[in-house]
Amino acid sequence: MSALNRRIPFVINSLAAATLALTLAGCQTPSTEPGAQIPANTGSPAVADRQNAIRLLNSASQLPSPEKDRAQLQAAAILYTLGDNATVRQAASTIDAEQLTDTEYAKYAQVYGSALAADDEFFAALDLVSAPRLEQAWFQIPANTALPLRNLRADLWSLMGDIDSGIAERRRIAPLALDDEAIAANNDGFWQLLTQLPSSELKQRAEESLDSKMRAWYQLALLGRDTQADISTQLTALSRWRQQWPSHTAVSHPPQALQLLERLASQRAQNVALLLPLSGPLGSAGRAIRDGFMAAYYSALEAGAPTPQVQVYDTGTGQQFEEIYQTAVNNGAQAVIGPLDKSRVANLLATETLPVPTLALNYGDQGRLTDDLVQFGLAIEDEARQVARQAYRQGHRQAMILAPESSWGQRGLEAFTEEWNRLGGTVSESRNYRDNTNFSQLISDSLLISESKERERELRSKLAAPLKFTPRRRGDVDMLFVLAQPQQARQIKPMLSFFYAGELPVFSTSQIFAGNVDRQRDRDINGVRFTALPWLFEDDNKTKQNIVKQAAPAPAFARLYALGADAFRLYPRLPILRQFPQQQVYGLTGALSLSADGRIVREQIWTKIEKGAPVPITTGETGVMATDSSASID
Repeated sequence: MSALNRRIPFVINSLAAATLALTLAGCQTPSTEPGAQIPANTGSPAVADRQNAIRLLNSASQLPSPEKDRAQLQAAAILYTLGDNATVRQAASTIDAEQLTDTEYAKYAQVYGSALAADDEFFAALDLVSAPRLEQAWFQIPANTALPLRNLRADLWSLMGDIDSGIAERRRIAPLALDDEAIAANNDGFWQLLTQLPSSELKQRAEESLDSKMRAWYQLALLGRDTQADISTQLTALSRWRQQWPSHTAVSHPPQALQLLERLASQRAQNVALLLPLSGPLGSAGRAIRDGFMAAYYSALEAGAPTPQVQVYDTGTGQQFEEIYQTAVNNGAQAVIGPLDKSRVANLLATETLPVPTLALNYGDQGRLTDDLVQFGLAIEDEARQVARQAYRQGHRQAMILAPESSWGQRGLEAFTEEWNRLGGTVSESRNYRDNTNFSQLISDSLLISESKERERELRSKLAAPLKFTPRRRGDVDMLFVLAQPQQARQIKPMLSFFYAGELPVFSTSQIFAGNVDRQRDRDINGVRFTALPWLFEDDNKTKQNIVKQAAPAPAFARLYALGADAFRLYPRLPILRQFPQQQVYGLTGALSLSADGRIVREQIWTKIEKGAPVPITTGETGVMATDSSASID
């Protein structure tokens, strides 16, 4: 499960208590109807509340509107806090919202919207809580009613990837959040939104913002988003920021992630062993990861940050891996980074207890619940699941999938399908292809164009009059997930327009972009949305600058350099991720979180090809794409 998905219960549950207090206070409406009275109950509060809610629902059917709708809303609010989403949705769906006052409607939107979001129906929830009626009535809605609803709106926009709308909502929440708990929650929400932006975007906004409070926020997020800083360097920068902005809300109520940094400064390993294949079949990959790790190391060293002693061991020789690992431990290693080989990760998983914390740079076939081993890599499965979640949140339900017959393509296909089905989507069509596939025929067959043309032939044979007929694609598909390298994608995307599916949203993974801007050739994949490594947009990052200057890596190897650099930054921060699963570490390979079974899950940046170049998406898909040329790769 992704970090984003793991934050959903946390977000929704944090609203539940406020929902109960506020909704019950505002929704209780005295009634002259005897059937609306709630008898006294004995027993536990939860049982009593449920009994009261059910009685209220039953009696509501005997009441005229608007008393009926208000009673249903009160019952729905009680049931939501008890976790009975099914009954909440049943009760709320029959409320005539037009009969409610603006304040009651705000409560209705929050309760019903929260129940929808708790069932992963984010698109429907966002549609409800952003209704035009609310936009016209905010000035009439009391702050204690508006606050939980605005929190829900901000969380939903964040989940949907509409960062700018989420930021705007957090700014509206700030004057409403008066107690410490509300202020801290809003600041955490600000942090989660802003740190999703690439560093280049944060830097530009920090320089251009006319609002001093937001300029401070952008600077703070840039500090946290910095993918080159050691923990001590970050703490020093944080101290300087606090001195510059002493009255800022994030000084008195700092985001949770920043509070945790200070706890880690004294917990870092002083001796680290790097176990990688520097020779043999995986030697080139191992050397790239090593050089990325050391580039991050030297960036920290140049910045004056405390750095551990690093010893590098070659696992590509004929020596048994277990012997190399034990040698590193005997030589004083307090943490081990590696191995890269999948079979050797399996060996570690089979070991009952490891002597020191270990960060493997690949994934085995299973997780591990103990704290001694964490698995971290560039799994296509993470990207495929991220695509499924994003497409589903945007309201798509019927997918068509095109995937290569290669190992990585089939793993991506399987991961997407599993996540898509879990969410409730349907795969209407799934086809595999090879490098020599006739893509025109593949797309035509997948979209059932031949069946449409056959219907045309049948009609022409039956009608004597002239017939105007345009073939149509199949109607049971509302998005395409394509797993492809650039050369295949450049053939597939244009064929969609040729076969009457030019409007079909296309999603993909980072493999679709070669890594180098080629505006002429990549115009053929304009409009494709894909998950991208933040590496693409981190040109101001000192570690990346050193890597590019020293190694000038080919795009295929740039991913491995980024993996090595992130391994250096990640291993001392693992205690944060263990203690607070909703937290993320923002690196060159993505936003990194830790699953319960010890796997690092990556959430990458959402990007769109526009005019032949990738541009980070910072607004909702129904809004305007970020088009500032400074945000794209040139």
